Amino acid sequence: MKTLCSKINNFFKSYKQKSEIKRTTHLHDGSFIVKPKSNNIFYASIVIAVFLYFWFNIIQNYFNRVGFNFFIRNIPNFFTILGDMIAEFNIDYASNVVTPMVETIQISLIGTFIGAILSVPVAILASRNIMGAKNPVPNIVKSFLAVIRTFPTLVYALIFSYIFDYGTFIGVLATILFTFGIITKMLFEVIEGLDMGAFIAIEATGATKLEAFRAAIVPQILGRFYSIVLYTFEINLRASAILGFVNAGGIGRVLNDQMQLNKFGNVSVIVLSLLVVVLVVENLSQYLRRRLT
Repeated sequence: MKTLCSKINNFFKSYKQKSEIKRTTHLHDGSFIVKPKSNNIFYASIVIAVFLYFWFNIIQNYFNRVGFNFFIRNIPNFFTILGDMIAEFNIDYASNVVTPMVETIQISLIGTFIGAILSVPVAILASRNIMGAKNPVPNIVKSFLAVIRTFPTLVYALIFSYIFDYGTFIGVLATILFTFGIITKMLFEVIEGLDMGAFIAIEATGATKLEAFRAAIVPQILGRFYSIVLYTFEINLRASAILGFVNAGGIGRVLNDQMQLNKFGNVSVIVLSLLVVVLVVENLSQYLRRRLT
């Protein structure tokens, strides 16, 4: 036993010496510098270990519930449904997709626009370098934003459906809240990372914080703000397809109806239409972001 422990100890000592040799840089005067040991591998190993634990835990719970044979037996069903969607592709149904698709774009546009406008003043209040390091307001606002960002769009739509009934309106409300939470966080992080020299100089001349913000900060963040808004619009357009599952309007409602009826030919038309719209919007958004930044 002592011999085994001794061998293990010698192995680690040898590994440490080799590691130090690799990290040693010899200088021209004969001296040398040992670079500090990086902990990146250690931290990466922890992250991978935690990920694998949760992943295998999820798989184990699933197989304990339904059984491995059930999983294997139902894999062909995926290809069966996919084959039905291709074989039964119903191009005649495309005319029924236009109106709900336009409704989806409207929900995303209105929700993104209103949420973006509301986010600007709140992002200013959340910025510590604007409000002051000792001001408690930024911490309060950031805590409020953390609560807002807790829920995804679908949960907001579900909550609003119990309050305001079903329809496009609750889809817009859910999109506004989601947009507000995301853009506000991203915007105040941009503001807090800015060089405040110009802001402080303008404020020292007697200008108010708002005047200094408009003159010194707005020109620095305007391009980034537009880029964030366009990116959020892309997210909202994709998320709007899910809102239909809680009857919040748009293409998602039609998709849910056709899936429940097992009309896979119609489903394939809806999915293809949504894919085309998302790709067009994404490419247009990337073009505009390049021009703005």
